Amino acid sequence: MGSVAKAVRLQAFLRRLAELPPAVDHDDARRKIDETLNAIEDEMSGVPYDPDHWRTDGRMYPALDDSAADVEGHSDVTAYRHRRPETFIAAHGAFEIRDVRTGAVLVAKPGANGQGVWT
Repeated sequence: MGSVAKAVRLQAFLRRLAELPPAVDHDDARRKIDETLNAIEDEMSGVPYDPDHWRTDGRMYPALDDSAADVEGHSDVTAYRHRRPETFIAAHGAFEIRDVRTGAVLVAKPGANGQGVWT
């Protein structure tokens, strides 16, 4: 497909996440997020997967384990910081992705139990 603008790829990623079946737990949610992002980037970025060049190649990559952080007051939620978005994943599989600069929620998906990240 060639290279598609990052903003267009991000919107496609968010759309696909919203269409996914709910996750049953944290690991399922993280797997779904990572696989969806990699699929979008494989299809649309024109850049081969090479995490050693994440800073310079223009491709979006899933968050690394070392970007995980606890969320104060929410012991069942893990935050993953990316360049611009921040992803919050609850132990029960709900997730939310926010724009770090504006705080806007880009996508929120309840877990299989019907609860959101913060409920």
